[in-house]
Amino acid sequence: MLRPILSKLREARRRRSPDSDPGVALPPAIDDPRGTDLDGAGTDQQMTTLGITLSRDGRHAEAIRLLSEVAKRWPGVAAVQADLAMALFSAGQLEEALWGFSEALRLDPRSAQARCGLGLAYQRLERWQEAAEAFRQTESLAPDQAVGPFNLGLVLSALGEHDEARRALLRAATLAPDDREIHEALTSLLAQPANAETATPSGRFSGDLGSFGLPEILEFMRVQQKTGSLVISSRQGAGIVRLVQGRLTSVSAPGVQRLGETLVSRGIISRSDLDAALAIQRADLRQTSEALGSVLLRKRPGDREQLNQAVLQQILDGLAEMLSWREGAFSFHAGTPAEVPAISFDTQSVVMEFFRMTDDKSSRSSST
Repeated sequence: MLRPILSKLREARRRRSPDSDPGVALPPAIDDPRGTDLDGAGTDQQMTTLGITLSRDGRHAEAIRLLSEVAKRWPGVAAVQADLAMALFSAGQLEEALWGFSEALRLDPRSAQARCGLGLAYQRLERWQEAAEAFRQTESLAPDQAVGPFNLGLVLSALGEHDEARRALLRAATLAPDDREIHEALTSLLAQPANAETATPSGRFSGDLGSFGLPEILEFMRVQQKTGSLVISSRQGAGIVRLVQGRLTSVSAPGVQRLGETLVSRGIISRSDLDAALAIQRADLRQTSEALGSVLLRKRPGDREQLNQAVLQQILDGLAEMLSWREGAFSFHAGTPAEVPAISFDTQSVVMEFFRMTDDKSSRSSST
C-alpha cells in the first residue's frame, strides 16, 4: 500500500502547486511494463512511470536505472529525486535512499513524498522517534492523505504509545474508509487493553547529539574498529558516515555534492566511467556496498592520488555540514566484516585535519 499512497501524495502536491516541477507530471499508469522496451521509453514522464511500476514489481535494477537517468536530467526537481530514492529504498539500498530523500527535502522542504520516504527509511533502521516525527510532518504537509497518520500509528504502536497510535489510525481510517490494511491495524490495536505494555524495539547503538558530539562518536568508532554506517539525522535531513575497521571510507550529507558528480565535473573521470562504477555498486543489493572511490580505483589505478584527494575532500565537506547541526540524533548500524578498502582514512587524522582547516579559516577571517 505504501508506494501507491506515495504516488497519491505526489499527485496531491501537484494539484496544490500546478506550476511546480514543470515537464515531469506523470501520465496514466502503464498496465504491463514487462512487454515494454526499456530503452525505448521516449519521454521522461513515461520513464518515470515505468520505473515506479518496475520497482513495485520487484525489478529493482531496471527501475533504478530508468529513474537515475531521469534524475540526471532533472537534478533540481524534488519529486524526481524522491522517486529514485523510493526505488532505492524498495531495493534495500537504505543509505542511498536516505541521501536521496534528504536531497529531495533540501530542494523542497515541503515535499510530503520525500518526508514520508524519509520516515519509512528511519522505520526500517529502527529509528523510531525520528520516524514518528517524519510521519507527523507528512500528515501536516498532506492532511488529505492517509499515509502520514497510518504509518505514524504503526510507529507509535511499536513504541508502546497505544492511545496516540489509536488516534492516528482513526484519522487514517477516516481519510481512507475502504482501506483494508488500515482497518486491520486499527482492529488489532483496539483489541489490546488501553494500558497494555509493549516492549520497545531493541535499540542499536544510538543517542542524541546534545549528549555526544560527532567527534567523540567518531573517536569511539575508531578505537572500537567498527565497521558499518553511522547515521546522523536532524531537521536538515540525514547524513551517513561509512567506516571499515574504524577507518573512514565515505561521508554523504544534504547539500554536499556526490563524489561521482564531483569527479565528473573536475574531469577526473567521464560520465560513462561513473555510470559503469555505479552499476557495479547497484548490482550489490546489500545495505552497504563497496565505496565508489574504491570501485573506481580498481578500474583506474593510475588516478589513485586524484581519487584519494577527492574522497578526502568529500569526507571533510560532509563532516563540516553535519558538525554545523545544532541538534539531532545518531545511530550506528553494524555492517558485514570486510577488509579495509583501497581508499580509506584514519578517522582521528581526518577529524584533526578538519579542525585545523577550521582554525586556519577563522584566523584568516579575524585578520581581515
